[in-house]
Formats: sequence, C-alpha cells, structure tokens
Amino acid sequence: MGNARRSDVTFDCIVAASHLRFDGVRQRPQHVLTRLGARVPVLFVEEPFFGAEESESLLAEEGLTVLRSVRRSLEAARLDERTLSAVRGWVGERRPLLWLYTPMMLALGEAFADAPLVYDCMDELAAFAYAPFEIKTREKGLLERADLVFAGGHSLYESRRELGEKVKLYASGVEFEHFARAATLPPHPLAEALTRPVFGYFGVIDERIDFDIVRALSERAASVLMIGPAVKIDPAVLPRRANVHFTGQVPYADLPAFLAGFDVALLPFALNPATANISPTKTPEYLAGAKPVVGTPIADVIADWGDLVTIAATPDEFADACEAVAERPDLALIAAGVERARDASWDSIVAAMWSDLSGLG
Repeated sequence: MGNARRSDVTFDCIVAASHLRFDGVRQRPQHVLTRLGARVPVLFVEEPFFGAEESESLLAEEGLTVLRSVRRSLEAARLDERTLSAVRGWVGERRPLLWLYTPMMLALGEAFADAPLVYDCMDELAAFAYAPFEIKTREKGLLERADLVFAGGHSLYESRRELGEKVKLYASGVEFEHFARAATLPPHPLAEALTRPVFGYFGVIDERIDFDIVRALSERAASVLMIGPAVKIDPAVLPRRANVHFTGQVPYADLPAFLAGFDVALLPFALNPATANISPTKTPEYLAGAKPVVGTPIADVIADWGDLVTIAATPDEFADACEAVAERPDLALIAAGVERARDASWDSIVAAMWSDLSGLG
C-alpha cells in the first residue's frame, strides 16, 4: 500500500478505539488499522485494564501506537478524562479521524466533536454475554454521530442500511499469502502428533461455540484440536476427553502451520443471539489454506461461502459431515475456495475503505 496520502482527506491521523486488545487474537481491527497505519499515524485506544497502579502507556506495535490505561476501578469500560487527556496529547495539533469498534468508547466522539467518525461495526455486541446494559442506547447515539458505518457482514448491513448511503458493506477479508502457506508447510508438531483425521478450529472459544458439536466430534475416531483462548465461559463446559486438545492462544504467525495439520477446518458455531450476525474471519482463512470446511448454518457464512462450505445443523450431522469430508475431500471445491479467498484480501478492503474516507469532515 505504500505511504501514499490523499489531498482530499480532511484528517492527518486516526484515533481508533476497540473492545479487543491489540495483542489478542488477530481480528478485523488489527488487520484494518495496521494497514491504515501505513497511510497516516494511528492511535489504538484499548478499554481500560484493571490493576493496582493507575497508569497510561503508549506502546509501539506494528507501525501504530497503542494507548493502554490501567485503573483501580472500572465502570463499564468507560473512557475517563485521564485517558482522554492522553489521547489529546498524542493528537496534538493534528486533525484526527475517529474510528470506533464499540459504542462504549463514544466518549471519544464527544471529546473530539468536530472530528469525522467511522463506526466499523464488526459484531452485534449487544448480543454477547456480559454486554453492558446500556450498549444498545449508546450504539443508537454512535450510529447517529457516525459519518460512515462500515458493516462487517451482510446481517449487520441489513439491520443498519436504513441509515442510508453512509452505511457500507465490508465483509471479512484474509491475509491470503499468510494462510496459503498451509498448503506447503509441514504441520505444527502439536498437530502432527495427533491421531488422524484432525478436526481443527482456531479463534476465540466463547459462548458462540456449540460444545455439543465438539462433544459429538470427540466421540468419533478422530482428534479435535481447538486453538485459541477460552473466555466468558465456565471451563466445565469444555469437553474433557483424551482426543480433544485445547492449546490456548497461539501466535498468529503459527496459525498456518496448525492449519496445515487440519484434515477438516471447523466453524462449530451455536445458533444463538450471539451468532446471528457474525461473519467469521476464519472462513476465508481456512479456505486460503486449501482446507475443506464444515460449518453450521450461520447466515453470513451461507451468504458469502455457502457454495464452498459444507453446512450441517445438528451435532451428529456435523460429525458425520466431518468424517465424510475427511475421507473424501472434494479437490475441485477446495481449489475454488482458494481462489475465492484470494479475491477477499484485507489490502483491497482497506483500499476501498480509504477511498470512502475522502472528503469526510
């Protein structure tokens, strides 16, 4: 993307705020904002951490700056005046564009009332477990305040398109070359040591996962490999069997090697309010790695990838599909998935977003 800058934009830095940690599982905010950081300086404001000593830290990460606040008492992850002062200090005399991933950070829009604002809506956060009770009200205010709303999937777009032309659909993308390496890499040693076939998943393990599906898979003559942090769930719901393996979070750089060890890549999502509007980033990542994919009937998966992903609704149907796909992979379908993923690059998505930013303010 280079360092090209446009003369028709009305900002010269970006202040972004997210409910996700920059060093957490790599998702849409990291992919988008690191690319924007190649064009203008970007500050990534995290929700405050809880700790004994209050502080603000500015950390250099992947070409942008992360603002990390620690507070002895947290109130619904709100931004306080001390954090806002640190943001103002970083902005200085520059003209900021605000880029929000959560309505709970709308205080930035109030602190920089004249700045243009983008709401990059990647999830229906109000449907998630432990969501702040006021998040729906705050999102209404954010949608009104935003100059542009980027919807991260078809379902999110359809529920917000009545706001008019400022709502744009930008579904999830993929770092194609990164995950395409799975087709040629040797499997990660942890995956290579497992009994085949290996049914694998990577991503956050939370209330969106259907653990009945994981249990059904564990009853087959196969290994189940679940890669990623378990959050917001009781550990007791995790199936504990000898052939089910939980790694915790692993480095993003290692995911292609783990993917190389999958025989089938999983989208084992429950059908519940938290998944009604998801557009899983891992779908094109799996496809780029030349793996067959089995998933539940998630609306956005069907809309974007339904002709490439085997869909199964119940736990037993899901396990049957995984066994069948592992035994007889459709090589033509896998090749078509690779080519579809190749066309869904984060580089092209962010370039189109940047074009939409021209003239804001």
